[in-house]
Formats: sequence, C-alpha cells, structure tokens
Amino acid sequence: MLERLLLKHLTKKGKIGYFVGVVVLFALLAVYLFGIADYSMDRGRNPFFIGMIILNLSWAGISYALWKKPKEEGAATKVEVLEK
Repeated sequence: MLERLLLKHLTKKGKIGYFVGVVVLFALLAVYLFGIADYSMDRGRNPFFIGMIILNLSWAGISYALWKKPKEEGAATKVEVLEK
C-alpha cells in the first residue's frame, strides 16, 4: 500500500532507486542479524520484520525527498495567460 501511494509521486529514476534501495537495505539487515549478530531463524524473526518495516518507511521518506516529481507548470502558465 505504501508503494502504491509513493510511486505516484516519484520520477522513473526514483522508482528504480526506491526498489533497489529497499532490496539492498533488506539484504544488509539480514546479513547483520543472521551473520554478524548470530541470530537464528527462530530468534531473529521478530527483529528482522521490525527492521524491515523501519527501513522501508525511512527509505520511502528519503526516496520521496530525493526523487519527487516536480509540480506541473502548465496549469500556472494557463492561468497567467488568461489573466492577461
């Protein structure tokens, strides 16, 4: 649901960057929890899913700030032409 709302407002480069960033961040989280912190699948399930939610929300905000679509200038120029 978050993706559907977010993808309306991102440029094409932003959509690609969002999905690549999510995959990379989830992979880094899995490597950290299961490789470095030595959690098992039973013990590390809850921290992994909580971390996924936090990473997804934070990366969505960063992606929106970096790659949001510019506002349409066409409507503003039409109003200016009509006023003259």
